[in-house]
Amino acid sequence: MPVVQTITLAPGASTGWHYHPGRVDVVVLSGTLTRTLHDGRVEVSEAGDRLVELPGPVHVHVGRNHGERPVVLVATYDIADGCPTAVAVAAPEWSH
Repeated sequence: MPVVQTITLAPGASTGWHYHPGRVDVVVLSGTLTRTLHDGRVEVSEAGDRLVELPGPVHVHVGRNHGERPVVLVATYDIADGCPTAVAVAAPEWSH
């Protein structure tokens, strides 16, 4: 059964590097979310944008709020009962 969460990132906040055990569908309700992906690409998503985060440790990423307004997201996680929504990991070597 899907798990739905509202996530708020204050200005200057970060999610920390992590991955998801299951697929995540995200809608950006407000603000600007900047994500750095596993391969170094940077994606910027604005209010009204939808994005998908694929599962597994090969898809590590970090989300940041570089703006002056809170970033508010609604995330729908496709995970098994009892499974965490995210797994924290160390930043990739190339990101230092």
